[in-house]
Amino acid sequence: MALRDHPNIAEKTKRRVKEEAERCGYRPEPMLSALATYRQMKKPPAYHGNLAWIYDHETHASLLSRPLFRLYYEGACKRANELGFQVEEFGLRKTSPARLSEILLARGVQGILVAPLAQSETRIQMCWERFSSVAFGFSLVNPRLHMVSSAQYRVAMGATLKMQGLGYQRIGFFRSKAFDERTDQNFSAGFHFASLRVPQSRRIPPLQISEEAPPATTSQIIKDWITRWRIDSVLCGSGMHPLLTAARYRIPEDIAVALLGCPNNSPRFAGMDENGFLTGGAAVDFLVGMIHRGERGVPEVPYEVLIEGSWVDGHSAPRVASA
Repeated sequence: MALRDHPNIAEKTKRRVKEEAERCGYRPEPMLSALATYRQMKKPPAYHGNLAWIYDHETHASLLSRPLFRLYYEGACKRANELGFQVEEFGLRKTSPARLSEILLARGVQGILVAPLAQSETRIQMCWERFSSVAFGFSLVNPRLHMVSSAQYRVAMGATLKMQGLGYQRIGFFRSKAFDERTDQNFSAGFHFASLRVPQSRRIPPLQISEEAPPATTSQIIKDWITRWRIDSVLCGSGMHPLLTAARYRIPEDIAVALLGCPNNSPRFAGMDENGFLTGGAAVDFLVGMIHRGERGVPEVPYEVLIEGSWVDGHSAPRVASA
């Protein structure tokens, strides 16, 4: 326990054990460690404590209204239970970060999952040095914690290449400014790279939608963009396709659509599933590993764990007859 920096062991004792281990040249035996891990996994998981899930949306329900974020949460809870932990939610709009730090320390919480944040470039001042912490996505800029996300660049690139393979010749991509900022422009970059595989004459400049624009203005902007570039298919976020319907486009009769993110459960929509459930589980695996290794505070070099997406066929993007 001392070699793993377990918090129940006094700092003085840890130092003494580590110094003696170093003096003796002690190194863990990989096969014995693997056996111990296997035996531990065969036992019913003992309760080890709570993991804090902190969010800054108005309510937890508003956070979970986003299908992808709900999958993050459900995947995190399931994996935490398998490892003997419980996930407990804490809202930053109800409690100041300083006060929340005190509450978590008083409850003996060792690990924090920072849920996707409401705004990009968010800063949260907590006693990070006392916790093992992992963030979802790119919205938290200070501190820079270890981060888990879907491989957004590869998701957009893979969706674009898939649409090209289905026979679409003029593929457009539109998104909101907030979406671009929250994802560190990864989706835009993936689309751009995949577009380099087609001739210059078929490369469509992405369209950025303003959230402040009136619906009628947005519809006209989309119509003008599609008409000018003779677009036959579009990639967009999972919540953006209603804008095409509002602009009176029929899907897929007038234009094919592939969603980036978490496709609707309906088989109507094709797109890339970001595997949010797996992402939530991976975040807990990473966090619990940090707890066991005694890794706390803001890392000197943050790691990024990226989960691959999976293409989902759907009626919104049928194969082109001549493809």
